[in-house]
Amino acid sequence: MFKVILDAIIIIVSFILAYFFRFKVLLFLTPGSIPILEQYLSVLVFIVLIWLAVFKLIGLYDRKFSNLIDELASLFWGVTLSTLILLGLLFLYREFWVSRLVVVNAWFISGLLLGSARLIAFQVKRLLYARGIGVKNTLILGAGEMGCLLALKISQDKGIGYNAVAFLDDDQAKRGKVYHGVCVLGPVSLVKDVIRTHKIQEVIIASQKFGATNILDIITECEKFGVEFKIVPGILELIASRVDADELAGVPLVTISEIRLKGFNAALKRTADIILSAIGIVIISPILVLFALLVKLTSAGPIFFVQERVGLEGEAFSMYKFRSMIFDAEAKFPDLAPLSEVDSPHFKIKDDPRITALGRFMRRFSIDELPQIFNVLLGEMSLVGPRPPLPREVSKYSVWQKKRLRVRPGITGLGQVSGRAFLPFDDLVRLDIYYIENWSLWLDFKILLRTVPAVILGSGAY
Repeated sequence: MFKVILDAIIIIVSFILAYFFRFKVLLFLTPGSIPILEQYLSVLVFIVLIWLAVFKLIGLYDRKFSNLIDELASLFWGVTLSTLILLGLLFLYREFWVSRLVVVNAWFISGLLLGSARLIAFQVKRLLYARGIGVKNTLILGAGEMGCLLALKISQDKGIGYNAVAFLDDDQAKRGKVYHGVCVLGPVSLVKDVIRTHKIQEVIIASQKFGATNILDIITECEKFGVEFKIVPGILELIASRVDADELAGVPLVTISEIRLKGFNAALKRTADIILSAIGIVIISPILVLFALLVKLTSAGPIFFVQERVGLEGEAFSMYKFRSMIFDAEAKFPDLAPLSEVDSPHFKIKDDPRITALGRFMRRFSIDELPQIFNVLLGEMSLVGPRPPLPREVSKYSVWQKKRLRVRPGITGLGQVSGRAFLPFDDLVRLDIYYIENWSLWLDFKILLRTVPAVILGSGAY
């Protein structure tokens, strides 16, 4: 209710400011007679009701937004739709006299003020969470890689509003062990007791090892205690957006439709890539020139590291990076391969001795990846998509993992803004598949926005 009242006040203030901007600042557009402010105040109640109704219809007051970007996106859509409805009413009903320029000004001002209010509220909420106020006591079921990643994320960022109280896991070898400050209390059968004794408010299943019956039992227990329930999706859950009900001769069937990123959508994404990469090359050209010189001056060898990668539908292409390793790094790979710190087709080693001092800095902030913007312009990559794998990695893929090759690889992707090197490979692939199944230009835009703090903080990069 507080949010509704605050929005109403901001909308009123926005229209008053829009009135003064139109008739007191834009003097060169001033009409012969200036309407008095009271004329606008008399219809503001009607305008506020329209805007609040639109906000309610699009879910601004009912949806639980997982992040600020999603809420700001819905807010932008709500303000824009409300403005268009108001302009439509002005066109259809001439007696409802309000300057169209005032409405346009109000669109910009209200969007700015409403967005600022939500940004302030978001920061205040994070500060309260960081002090332990209002956090959710969370129980994680499954102390595997994904469960430990969740515990790590929660421990690193107190502002997200979660307090990981405990793990439950059926693996006896993990009993009593502590991962990122969270202890494994016992088997999953203790879920009811742990919920009651530790005042759990949310349960997260972070393993794919639980059967459907067990999950239903856990959900039932959670519902009894009014506890929220979340589950890390598996492959079948990820394709749910493409499931349609059908029938054949009276027999019910479930149809899996084609992936969304095809045809017109693929052409739209490619058009956006061409425009944005061309603009991006112009903007970052000073950075490209600077680091090209630094690479050349600080170590022997070429400026660029050109490597064969696997792209769309398994086609090989040459990917460009600033060279961050010594000249003969590839020749030393067989000796280092057994030292990989991840159990996956990817090779990851935190203190790779082949990396130069400048290369370590470039990797920390992903500067070595910038030349790939030329791969985007050439059509071999996209700005957003699964990261392009090496041929030797693809040779180890299972059939379902090869689905990440159905779209152009990207400079950044959902996996890169969701943990990067911390993520187990299978979970990285699941994120890529989620991206493919749920693609939209807005999802691309959100990933690009989330890439900025991920790059600046260097989270998961090595």
